[in-house]
Amino acid sequence: MTRQQPQGDLYGSLALPMRIKLLGAVFFTFAPMSVLMISHFEERRSWPAMVAYMVLSGFTAAGWAYSFMRSRKFLWVLLPSQVLWFILPAVVFRRDFRSGFTLSFEGVVCIALIVVGYLLFISYIRREGARSIRMRTELALAQQIHAALIPPVARTTPRLELFGRSIAGAEMGGDLIDVVERDGQTDVFIADVSGHGVKAGVIMAVVKSAIRTRLRNDPPQSPLVKGGGGDVLSGLFTDVNRVVCELAGPGMFVTAAGLRFAREGDALFCGAGHGPILQFRAAAGDLQTLESDHLPFGVVPDEAFATKTVPAEPGDVFLLMTDGLTEVFDEEDRMLGQSPIEELLRRHAHAPLGEIYERILAAVRAHGPQADDQTLLLARVVSGDESSPRG
Repeated sequence: MTRQQPQGDLYGSLALPMRIKLLGAVFFTFAPMSVLMISHFEERRSWPAMVAYMVLSGFTAAGWAYSFMRSRKFLWVLLPSQVLWFILPAVVFRRDFRSGFTLSFEGVVCIALIVVGYLLFISYIRREGARSIRMRTELALAQQIHAALIPPVARTTPRLELFGRSIAGAEMGGDLIDVVERDGQTDVFIADVSGHGVKAGVIMAVVKSAIRTRLRNDPPQSPLVKGGGGDVLSGLFTDVNRVVCELAGPGMFVTAAGLRFAREGDALFCGAGHGPILQFRAAAGDLQTLESDHLPFGVVPDEAFATKTVPAEPGDVFLLMTDGLTEVFDEEDRMLGQSPIEELLRRHAHAPLGEIYERILAAVRAHGPQADDQTLLLARVVSGDESSPRG
């Protein structure tokens, strides 16, 4: 178990390079005080002694800063150093004890201003540091919540093999992938909240909760039954849209897409402003796209969503992704686009889903840096009816 840093411990929360920078700033702020201490001595041009005195001055100041920010136990080490700082001019520069403390008026003013500035600086970083630590703690909690809400997908149902990941572009992402299986029926969802960060993540959690709650209240229904699964899927999207309209802030919206796979037969598709879903048809060896005909969630409260019937045969692969994968730019500001991903799916559709995922992600990374949440979910049909063995 790792030791927890006390709340408000700015120094303890910093990485080693930042600690070095902080103490280095104190060092170089106070090192010039040694020059002021000996500026009235004719022998001050003894550069080795002068440099040694500057180093002593800087390290003493850094030690005081460390003691008050981190551990008072270090103070006893500083006392001899501080005494040496006062008496060194008299020893090295051959001045009597009294003359060693003689400073010009300008020197006194300069030292006083440095000390006052340092005290104000420490007061500021302690206050802002405590605030920064609280923010970091909240962001770390947001990361944990995101990991719990959007876990990696790697599972097999009687009808499907599934693999997917959501990589947040910030501490907490606004993308959603979810798979809900009940009595052999599998619902697959993807969503993308506009914006980034914690606010988008909160809306994403609302969408997932609304979807799960709606599904829990509806019994599984086969899409083969007239008035069955299709109505349930379109009703789900209609209800979630109303929830987002009520809770999301101005200008916020959610694109989404869902696929419903029963134990056998065709699948159902419903979209809300989301980008195309790619489908590789194994029998024909071609690629098709499923386009969304409806507005995103959160735009129009009374939007009526409808489903489409989609052929789903063994070997078919469905690719659901967010625009964080396609809207990646290289150094010349050229966007990756969807075509390279389509080509990778077409060429490697028969490979394990984890391998397809890694190939696509590698191509995206090679094109340019991540600028948004990147989410990819792959679903392969492994059987045509419930009597078929698991894949």
